[in-house]
Amino acid sequence: MVCFTSFAAAQDIATFSDVQLIEETQEAVGAQDAETALDLLTEMQRRGTGIFAAADRPSCEEVIDLPEGITDWKFRAVARQAYFRVAMSRRLEEGSCACLFDGFSFDAFVTAALGKSTEELTDADRPALERIRDEDRRATEARFRELEQSCRAK
Repeated sequence: MVCFTSFAAAQDIATFSDVQLIEETQEAVGAQDAETALDLLTEMQRRGTGIFAAADRPSCEEVIDLPEGITDWKFRAVARQAYFRVAMSRRLEEGSCACLFDGFSFDAFVTAALGKSTEELTDADRPALERIRDEDRRATEARFRELEQSCRAK
């Protein structure tokens, strides 16, 4: 239970994949951690995934396909976090409750952010992705949580 609580505290639930969200929810329920389980279930409901999935609505899942040449083991996490941060900023600008990834693929992110295709990514692109990830990160995440709360209230 302690490991899960510190893990959840260290990560923003909004950045979990749908599969990871479901797994973490199962662990929180098994550990009888009501507060964490409620937070995770609320995120599942917001996304309409897991037990809240509607049959006629696709899940909100990012798709990040990196080229074979990436050997930096941190690259995927950094790329994913940068993609999330930019996607959150886009939704904030729009004031939209839509899925973060609707109309904004990882390929579109890489092209806009780095001026190259996903297939052209190399390990050397990680520092640029780290800068994108860290740009106004805390402020963006805080504002996005506020947007999510207002979306849930609707």
